[in-house]
Amino acid sequence: MRFYTFPPDGIEYPFLLVNPRNYKALFRRKFEHAILDCGVVVFEHNPGLTDYPRNFLERWKRMAKWLTKIFGDRLWVTIPDYPDDYHPGQFGDNVAKTIRNIEEFIAVDGVNWLPVIQSRFLDTFSFIESCGKVRELVGDYPRVAIGTVCKTKNLRFIKYCCETARAFFPKSWIHAFGLTLNALPHVKDVINSFDSLAYTFPRGRGKASCKNIEERKQYFYRYIECMRKIVEEKSVGRGLGYQGD
Repeated sequence: MRFYTFPPDGIEYPFLLVNPRNYKALFRRKFEHAILDCGVVVFEHNPGLTDYPRNFLERWKRMAKWLTKIFGDRLWVTIPDYPDDYHPGQFGDNVAKTIRNIEEFIAVDGVNWLPVIQSRFLDTFSFIESCGKVRELVGDYPRVAIGTVCKTKNLRFIKYCCETARAFFPKSWIHAFGLTLNALPHVKDVINSFDSLAYTFPRGRGKASCKNIEERKQYFYRYIECMRKIVEEKSVGRGLGYQGD
């Protein structure tokens, strides 16, 4: 299980998650592999937005090609998607818009794209349809991501999405965006990686969120410790497993 995050300053970590605001950290930090995310969190704080800023998609293509030339196979770049879990209905047909971007971006050579599977909020039928459409576009693509489980604590839905994605992409690396540690025991044998920035919150009751750099470091190490214990524990149920090379 590979965990991507953006650790506190002063901590070296092999798997980085960066976005348009902090991507320059790729030039400052040592890392084995990184995911450049398009920064959909902007939609969480701006419920009135119905699309990315003007010219963002073209700039994203240029940025992706530039950084891939520098970092090569050590960098995956997300294809901009449209989440429905921040503000359901914000984009209208968020799946159609996401599929449109996948079709457009996957044709751009020279980038290790990470297509994201979306669905309507907590809609299992929407997710399975989305998986089918993405499969039609990209085929046996080396990697795909699940973008529907960031803001939900519904374990049944999270498990369904991960197992359904694995059924459609049995040989692909599957990444889950924003997966919670509570969900990890249920899907750790189905997916290959996940990310989170939630290490700033306490791993138990009775403590506040971290307030300074030293606490950020302490909480980060505690999060990593909890994550490793979960991964090493006996699996909950039977996963489909990764069948790729």
